Order: sequence, then C-alpha cells, then structure tokens
Amino acid sequence: MVRTVTKEKQRTFNVAIVGFGPKGFYAFERLLAQLKARKVQDPVAIHLFNQNKFFAAGNVYRPDQPSYLLMNYANSNINCWTDEGPPAILEPTPDFVSWLQSKPEYTREAKDEAFAPRALVGTYLMESFARLCSRLPTNIELVKHIYTVTGIEKAENKYRLYTEGNNSCDYPEFNKILLTTGHLGCGAGFLEEIQSNRFIDFIYPTHLALEHIEPGAKVAMQGFGLTCIDAILALTEGRAGEFTVNQSGEMTYRISGKEPKKIYPYSRTGIPMMPRTGSLEEKQPLCFFAADRIKSTEPVSYDKSILPLIIKECTVSYYKVLFKDYRWRLLILPEYESILEQIKVFHNYNPEAERFNWEKLLDPFADQSQLTHMEVADTIEKLLVEAEKGVEKSPLNAAFATWRRISSVFNEIYSFGGLDAASHKLFDRKYFGIFNRIAYGPPVKSMKKMLALAKAGILDFDFVKGATFEVEESTGTYGLLKVRSQKEQAIDYLINARIPRNNENETPSPLYRAILQKGIGKKFRNTRGGTYTPGCLDMDSRGRLVAADGIADEAISLYGTPTEGLTLDNDTLSRKRNNLASQWAIDVAQSIVLIEKDKNCIENDS
Repeated sequence: MVRTVTKEKQRTFNVAIVGFGPKGFYAFERLLAQLKARKVQDPVAIHLFNQNKFFAAGNVYRPDQPSYLLMNYANSNINCWTDEGPPAILEPTPDFVSWLQSKPEYTREAKDEAFAPRALVGTYLMESFARLCSRLPTNIELVKHIYTVTGIEKAENKYRLYTEGNNSCDYPEFNKILLTTGHLGCGAGFLEEIQSNRFIDFIYPTHLALEHIEPGAKVAMQGFGLTCIDAILALTEGRAGEFTVNQSGEMTYRISGKEPKKIYPYSRTGIPMMPRTGSLEEKQPLCFFAADRIKSTEPVSYDKSILPLIIKECTVSYYKVLFKDYRWRLLILPEYESILEQIKVFHNYNPEAERFNWEKLLDPFADQSQLTHMEVADTIEKLLVEAEKGVEKSPLNAAFATWRRISSVFNEIYSFGGLDAASHKLFDRKYFGIFNRIAYGPPVKSMKKMLALAKAGILDFDFVKGATFEVEESTGTYGLLKVRSQKEQAIDYLINARIPRNNENETPSPLYRAILQKGIGKKFRNTRGGTYTPGCLDMDSRGRLVAADGIADEAISLYGTPTEGLTLDNDTLSRKRNNLASQWAIDVAQSIVLIEKDKNCIENDS
C-alpha cells in the first residue's frame, strides 16, 4: 500500500501514548504544559491508544463499575494534577476532595479519610481529561484510537504501530512513543463481552467476567487479597445481597438467593490482609533507614543491609505505641542497643505486655499446615479491632504501617537494580506480597463485609491455606479443591483472583513480544552477584527503552506498570511515585523545539 503524506502532515510531529489510564493522562498533561511553556508553534499530533472508551480512567477506574468496588487509597491522597512546574495549561486544578466538594451530588463523599468508589475516581479523571481536551492550543491535534496496540516496527528513526484489525498505514509514523499499558501489558485480560467459562482467569470488569456463575454454585478463588475481595462482593452484594449494621455496630449480611452457595478463597499462606481506615497518619521520621547510607554499599544485600533495618524500624514503631499504652515513653536514641535496653526494662515491669515478634508479624500461622474457618474469621476480627484503633493506639497497626514510611526510601535503593540479584529476587518473590498484605490492605468497611459473609455461611475459610485445585469434570462439577490428602470439596467454578505481574518466563502482551523479537527492546537482567530477570523491559533512568544492543532508544519510553521490576509499586495513583512522565514530556518538548530551530535556520539561510 502506498502511503501518501501532505506537506502539512510531513511537518507534524507525531506522538503516541499507548495505554491511556491515569499514567497516560499524567504524561499527556505534562506534555501539554511543556509545549505551552516552550511556546511551540509547529503542528503536533498526539495519538492516544486505549482498549476502550474510558480515556484517563482506564480499566481499573472505569466509571461503569459498581459502587461497592472501593479504593484502598484514601481520598486525601488523590490528585490528578501536580504542583510542579510548568503549571497546567488550565485552571483550576482541583484535587479529588476539592472536586467532590464542588459537586452537589458528591459532597457527602468529600471526606479526606474516606475510601471512594473506584468508579467515582474514574469520573474525576475523565472529567479532568475532558477539560484539558477543551483547552488544546490550535497547533495540537488530539486523535483517540479505541484499539489495543499489538505490533511495532522501526521506520528509520521513527516507529510504526499496529493494532488489532488494522495495519500501520492507518497511523502516521511516530517520532515519540510512551508505553503506559498498565496491567494489560502484563497479561490482564480485561473483558469487553460476557464470559461463560468454568475457569475465570481475570475478574475485571466483574459484571462481564462473573455474571454467568449461577446461584447456588460452589466457587473457589485463588488469591486472598484485594482482587479476591472485589470478586466476592461482585458475587454477593452485586447480586442484591444486603449488608446492614445492627444497633451494636456489627455488620450482617442478608442473603438474596442469587449468590453462590459457597465461596472458598485459598492462597499459599491463607493470611488475611490488614484492613485500613483512611485516617491521616502523622509523618514521623525514620530512625535507621536512610537510603544514602545503605546505597553506599551497592549492590545492596536485602538480608544483610535492608531487612535488619526494617525490623528495627517496625520494633520502634510497635514499642512507641505500646509504651504509651502503659504511660511509658520510649526514648529514640541513635544506638539501637539503648532502645533494646529500654524494651527489656519495660517487659520486666510489664511481663503481660505482648512482645514484638517479627516472624509472627510476617506469618502468624507459619507453624500450621492448615487453618480452620474459625481461626481465619477470628484473625479478621482481631485485625479489624486493631485497624479501628489506628496507628496511634494500636502497636500492631503501627508496626504494619511502618512499611508505608519506608517504601519510598526503599524504592530509591531498589530501582534500576540497586539490590544484588539474589536480593532482588527474594524481595519480588517473597517480601513484595508480605508488605502489600500488611500495609496496603482494603478499607475496614470491605473487610467487615468479608466477616459478615463468613458468619452468613457464604464465605468458607476451611481451604484457605495451601489448598490445590484439580480439574475433574467427571464428577459433574469442574474440579476438586484439596488440602493435602485430608479433605476435598467439589467446585463448579475456579476464579483466578490475582493480578498478573511482569514475569521472567512469559511475555503475554503481543506488543511486548514484538518489541523483544525485533530487538527494539530487551528484558532487564540484574547481574550483580548473580542473575535475576524480573520480567520487565530494560530502560535507562529517564525511562527510555534499552534495545537489544544495549543502547537507549530516544523514541520509546516506559512509565507505570511496564517498569515494575526496575521500579517498585507503580500500582498507585500517585503522581510523584516513579515519576517518569515529567522527564518524558521534557524530552519530547525539547525534540520539537530543536526541530523548530533547525527549520528556522534553514529558512533564514535560504
């Protein structure tokens, strides 16, 4: 096919943002700000590729999802705008709470400490995007494509993109590409039509993925985290079941008859997540965990250099609150031994006080091969009590919350292979999940619903630890859920209630497979003292994709979930965490300015 291009189109600088959820929106906003600040006059076309019509919200925050699917990020933390310069191309730029306050229909939800429905956050994001679109300068063309990008090829110093059902001739050759594909790039199968399978590999959107599960079915769920909670609520509250709070404050569940008969969650450890209130936490300085001091010994060993400091910080957090309960005061001294001496004296005077135990914090059921329904329900009840006390009054909650203070500092060490290979693997495979469980759990309200469902007989924890599933359709069901050889349960549907992450051995995204196969990019390998491949594409510190030959490509950059493994904890709405968007916007704007200058020089010479 012959590609015909007008002179105007030849002059146009073409930019593609592939995947347009919140991260794509953040990059788009910064690019507009940079272009305005540099007074760019040449034509710029910005092409946005998204799987569906929910531009800026993406799949996770799409506004058509049910209101019982909540954030686990308090309202006060949500702001799709930034205070960095140059300023946005429009005003005002309200944070989420201010936006809620400006809407009469949402003023009741406008509380800093509340956890909003994800759909409502999506509405905020999409409205912010629409406002930006309405203020575009005349030289900027915005083109939206509701397609998933599946292929790429190099065309001299530019790139061609392919989408499902389309070839590269449908799009211009791109000068700059930003990949913000989110979980979709890791293999998350966000659906656009109702499913009918016995095995549900991905639960979102829940109204399409789970609708075919009939009332009275027996359902197993692999995973016991936030995604599991979403799936459980979709099969209960989403089917006209009702949660009510009685006079004593206990939440109960009224069965609708449309739910599954039983839901059996199971995971490797069977440990419930620590629920959270959205209360603002006092920002206390860390005592021992300092990035500069730790990084001076790179490559850093997690076991030798990191873990001992995490334990120290958690110990201090725990005892600061416990001492207060007994009207004692822990003196924070530079020498940790002095703190341990104070703790020793405290327990001599108060032998009944529960001691801090790191191993118990990680896994209170480590010495048990299986758990009973009541053990798990009791644990959830205890965690709820501690969560509602808050970090100021619960020693356990204070210890759990310590990771939220450490995380950003640890990210400085972790990013771009700061750990040695063995430590990098250890953290990704073991500690990443542990810290998510203790520090980034669901809202208290959601966990109370789990407890109510357990008491109503819908949710069953008897298989929660260490169960395995075997397909066995000859039984008339889908398969059997087993705990070793001690007990088994016939199951009608199996749900994978986990979110896929970058994987060393798999590349489920056709786009990323094409990037690897053509040498446009390569997977990052940590070779410091060993070898570990976390599964993400390699990039430099500016977010530019590193090709198979080891050279960073000026044309392609990464941001958000595609960088997970080289950076940490991208599954957040934060504009500051791993902010590669601002650097990308600067790079793109500078490239356009250079082209303008070259063009002006040529015109002046002629």
